[in-house]
Amino acid sequence: MALQGKHWAMIGGAVAVTLGLALAPRTPSGKAEENGAEAMSGRVSEDPNSGSTPHAEDAGVPASKDPQVNAIITELSNGAPPMETILKLRKLAEEQPDNIEAQYHLGLFSWQTGQYDKAMARFQKVISMDPKGYPDAYAFLGQAYGTLDSTDKAIAALETYKTLVTDTALLNGADRFLTDLKTKKTK
Repeated sequence: MALQGKHWAMIGGAVAVTLGLALAPRTPSGKAEENGAEAMSGRVSEDPNSGSTPHAEDAGVPASKDPQVNAIITELSNGAPPMETILKLRKLAEEQPDNIEAQYHLGLFSWQTGQYDKAMARFQKVISMDPKGYPDAYAFLGQAYGTLDSTDKAIAALETYKTLVTDTALLNGADRFLTDLKTKKTK
C-alpha cells in the first residue's frame, strides 16, 4: 500500500505538531513554581526527545522507574550496541509481560525506528495495564491512527490524552492535531 498525498499531509502535520510541542514553553508564565516537581517528572510529551520524558542521560533522573529497564536503557545511552540492548529489553518484556516500563520503552523504540504497528501494540498494552499513568501512549496512538486513516480512533486517543495532561503547550498541540483530524474527517 503506497502512501497517498493525504497520508504525507498527516505525517507532516504530526511532525509539525511534535516540533511545535518540543519548542513551546513548558508552563504558562508564573506557573513554573506552582508545578514544581510535577513539571520535572511527567511522561507527557508526544515526542520522547522533547525533554519532558525522562532520559538516561539526565543527571540523577532515571529513564525508567523500573531498575531493570533503567539498567538496560543506561547501557544503550552508554554506547552498547542498540539491537543487542533492545533484545535484552524485549527478553525482559517476554519474561515479565506485566512489566509496564519494559512495554512502554519497547513501544518508544519501535516508534523511533518506524515500526508503528509494533509500537501501537505496545502502547495499547500499556494503556490496558495502566489507563492513566502513561499519557504519551495515547498521543502516539492518536498519531498512528491518524496516519492510518482511522480518524475516529485517532480523535478518541487524543481526546483521552488531553484529559491526562496539564501542560498548556501539549494541550494546544493536541488541539491543533485534533482540528486537523476533524477537518480531514469532514472532507
